[in-house]
Amino acid sequence: MTLQQLQYIVEISKCSSITAAAKKLFVAQPSLSKVVKDLEKEFHITILRRSRHGISFTADGLKFLHFANQVLDASANMQDYFLHEKGDGEKIRLSISSHHYLFAIDGMISFLQRQADTAAYTVRISEGRTSQIIHDVLVQRSQIGIIYISELTEQFMYRILAKNNLEFVPFCDFPPHAYLSKNHPLAGLPEISIEQLLPYPHICYEQGNDPSQLSEEYIIPKYYSRKTIYATDRSTMLSIIAHTNAYNLGTGCLLPRITGQDVVSIPISGAGGTMTIGWIKKKNMPLTNELTEYLHDLQNSLRAALGHTPFSARPSMPKKHMS
Repeated sequence: MTLQQLQYIVEISKCSSITAAAKKLFVAQPSLSKVVKDLEKEFHITILRRSRHGISFTADGLKFLHFANQVLDASANMQDYFLHEKGDGEKIRLSISSHHYLFAIDGMISFLQRQADTAAYTVRISEGRTSQIIHDVLVQRSQIGIIYISELTEQFMYRILAKNNLEFVPFCDFPPHAYLSKNHPLAGLPEISIEQLLPYPHICYEQGNDPSQLSEEYIIPKYYSRKTIYATDRSTMLSIIAHTNAYNLGTGCLLPRITGQDVVSIPISGAGGTMTIGWIKKKNMPLTNELTEYLHDLQNSLRAALGHTPFSARPSMPKKHMS
């Protein structure tokens, strides 16, 4: 076993594909597959399960991935300690995974703006699908994950979190909103029905093979758009919304210093239910000072976003806390 082999396994987990990981690592796919087989032989386990839908980590594979991340983090810490100049004080480390939420980025901006120019820090924020966020927190690639849970998905989500020894801490409940261009034909209305949205393209984030219960966007039962656009990043999403009649469903939180003035949010009438925004972490994991600081910045960003939301959100009810 080598550090490079562990790095390869971690990269496969990030890409959820041996082919994609091989391209990113600039190695041949057969060579990467051989690394996996060599490690499986060395440790007498099966790391990856292969099917016509792609690859997935086995239970042993997830445990192996957990140790791989720990070893690589320990290696990075060792290099930081012995190979970099000392005397700069304790290094700040913060790692976050999140849905494509503006307030998560805005909170990070506030956190970074407050750090001293001479301070040493390593900060990582990753945006992705719900399954990847849960995986990041599970293997401790991220300290916390920022997600949403609705009445429609809560049973499914709570089972997954309990199974992985994770807990959900809520921030706020939001009624569903539609994100539209300021020039959209419906942009001037105080609220919009689902029927009014039907003629327009629905743009949403690519979910891959994940079930609908893991979607990061609000799900409306028995609703199917005839025109669908899939995107993988927020910049593409916002650009398409700003320049077309496409719409997206979400919390309605807008932060003009990030989005500009071209996108508006309007509450959806008759949708039923709310979106509970919160964060997940491993049970009994203590919060570091920098993580506590970031969570405070995140709450401030949520308050700022509420100032640009037509419907006011409300604090989540205690029953939403899952531990």
